[in-house]
Amino acid sequence: MIFHRTFSNMIVILIIIFSISFLKTAIADEKSEQIPNAEVKVLPAKPSDAKLQIITPVSGNLNRNTLGCILPLSGQFADWGNKARDAILLATEATDGNKNPLWEVIFEDSQGLQEDTKIAIARLANAENLIAIIAVTGTAEAMNTAHEAAKWKVPLILITPTEGVTSVSEYVFQNFLTPRQQIRVLAKYALDDLNCAIFSVLYPQDDYGEEMLRIFREEVTRLGGKVEKAIPYNKDQTDFKEEITKLTGTNVSVSQKKSKGQAEDNTYVPVAFEALFIPDSYSRVKLITSQLEFYDVKGFRLLGTSLWHSPNLLKNNAQYLEGAIFVDSFFAHSSYLKTSNFVDLYSKKYNRIPENIEALAYDTAQIITGVLNNTEVKTRAQFVSALNKVENYNGVTGKTYFNSNRVAQKTAFVLRVRDGKLEQVK
Repeated sequence: MIFHRTFSNMIVILIIIFSISFLKTAIADEKSEQIPNAEVKVLPAKPSDAKLQIITPVSGNLNRNTLGCILPLSGQFADWGNKARDAILLATEATDGNKNPLWEVIFEDSQGLQEDTKIAIARLANAENLIAIIAVTGTAEAMNTAHEAAKWKVPLILITPTEGVTSVSEYVFQNFLTPRQQIRVLAKYALDDLNCAIFSVLYPQDDYGEEMLRIFREEVTRLGGKVEKAIPYNKDQTDFKEEITKLTGTNVSVSQKKSKGQAEDNTYVPVAFEALFIPDSYSRVKLITSQLEFYDVKGFRLLGTSLWHSPNLLKNNAQYLEGAIFVDSFFAHSSYLKTSNFVDLYSKKYNRIPENIEALAYDTAQIITGVLNNTEVKTRAQFVSALNKVENYNGVTGKTYFNSNRVAQKTAFVLRVRDGKLEQVK
């Protein structure tokens, strides 16, 4: 298949981290002309009858100096794929003493489609005879991708939010701050650091919202807290007066002072909880919290997920978000030295600030090449064993290791809105 050397940059918002249940992310649309140091292999165009093509395994030694990557380089999620591509090229641009690339990178375009992803796995595992593969997938194709890797017994590191995907095979790993990990850190911080024990939840009535509510309730209960109320709303609605009324137990209305444009006093509608969790996109959160402010519903902490993390979160008078807390796997303005160095390097090369997908892709490629730097790792089984032994890899997304289920255990960045800006508090 034919890939272009131009790299798509960010579309507007970290919109729907993969849209697919757990990812909604904003991205912009520009192009970088950077020429990578790593050698990029351009594969032949896929024939129209590719689905019928039989890919015969190649015998002999594995191609251990080549990294295979399956990304959505075209289609609906092309911006995510191309941003990951840029980061992987940056992570593999090391050269030897004669300035020859140490790593070759093969990119396969999945287009975000299940069948194309499966064909790419088979090609990289057999025709290219690679030792390991990185794949960026959404929920829809994650499980099928894992099953295909298991079929060919090729190590696969998935960058996906899908829970349980590694249960398919010992060859499947996951490098992502999963919803469970996010909520576990958020709930612990709320109870231990914010001294909140009673919570309520406003959540979208879709798969994502219901899953996050379930996990949040479980984690809060496990820590000794209580979810007082859980109020659903339609994912397309814009007026939340009814939900706010249910939340407060009071028929909320505009105060006389506010309706007449007079100065407001310090009174507000009392609530029976100490923190409100809203697992939704930053745009919906801004809409809800502005209406909470409008009806004088105050006096509690706001909590959120990585979907809140967008450059647009604090634009246009978002003072009602002051003090809000949410978590994510990456923060470009972190005080961590490894993170700040990566941001500087990436920004100079691509003229933009990296976000989650770039950071995760960069760390994944660095982990793989770090394992392969050990010349004793010559087989896929040896690679799997070595990857399982990675301890506290110090990456741009914090410290990472894989647990017994081969799911990356990561440092979560706890972020707070303070004086109209984001800061890392943990």
